[in-house]
Amino acid sequence: MFYLIRCIIVICITSVSVDSQVLNQPKNEIVDQKNVTVKEKSTKVYSLFDDPNGAHYFSVYPGVQFISSSVDIVGPNGKAVMAEENNSVVRNSKFLYDVKTRDWQIGEYWGFFILNRNVSFQNTRQIIRVTPTAENENGRENIDLQTQVSGTYTMLLPVLYLGQKGNDHFRIGLGFGVGAVNLQGTADFNDGIGLFVNNQVFNSGNTLDNKIDNLGRYSLLTTGNIDGDPYRAHLLSNLSQGNNLENLAIYSLFNNGRPSASLEPLSYFLFLNASGGQLTPLEVYALATLSKGRVTSKTNYAKSYYLFYEIPMGPFTFRLGFGGPFYNQNNYTIDITGFEMSLYTPIEF
Repeated sequence: MFYLIRCIIVICITSVSVDSQVLNQPKNEIVDQKNVTVKEKSTKVYSLFDDPNGAHYFSVYPGVQFISSSVDIVGPNGKAVMAEENNSVVRNSKFLYDVKTRDWQIGEYWGFFILNRNVSFQNTRQIIRVTPTAENENGRENIDLQTQVSGTYTMLLPVLYLGQKGNDHFRIGLGFGVGAVNLQGTADFNDGIGLFVNNQVFNSGNTLDNKIDNLGRYSLLTTGNIDGDPYRAHLLSNLSQGNNLENLAIYSLFNNGRPSASLEPLSYFLFLNASGGQLTPLEVYALATLSKGRVTSKTNYAKSYYLFYEIPMGPFTFRLGFGGPFYNQNNYTIDITGFEMSLYTPIEF
């Protein structure tokens, strides 16, 4: 990371020094250089109007991007940090299809535009706290807990940038705006020991109904009801009554979409043994799914930010970016952060 920051600083200094050399040239040389830029622009940027000042209406950015995302979910009684697989180049490489408006130049080196940014992510690892050791001094470890959170987000951002007008100059920009987020999956809100904690809670009861109710109410408080699902909350609050345990199993099967992501064989056999054979396989499945938290959240009003640096390279533009949406929902805080490297070809209209 420090090496990457040093590279960015060197690139920025180089870009600024090149522009300063142009400013220090005699006036007639500046005019000649601008004329050369106008003549060559059509070969550098695909433009409907072939205007050296940039797009008249909007630009699209088709290309490829490598993006590494993390999802931090903090609840009233637990936390889950979802991360990418290490060195997962294939999974983290995606198509880029951002859209931006024309530039409104405020001064020679300042301006703003509106950027529409679109991202998808799939996080299959969790970062948990462990006892610090000589090999792991920070006490954090990226491991596979058989959990997964995936989703998409779109950001609409007014961006203030440092740079000259047109797509053939470097840019440093910062945008703040609004985002739409849709995410779903499972997570362990007990720092990797969710199954152990649930087993302790279940065995704290005196009778089977008491054990089931204890686990249901504990799960309602700790394993995620981010979207405030009233039916799920009702089932967990009265889990031993009637057919609520079976109904929870059926509801989980249809709601999660991926039953295997909500169940581990160890969890199933653990609750099968703890129930003493008094529950049906479907009821045992319902208890086993509670070992992992349920993550379902959707909003159109997330706060969003995006910081980027981009530099043109012939017909392509290289960009480094950092940012994402964050919001609160039902006493949960969700923060999605992405680090991006992309290469695209601006097309101006």
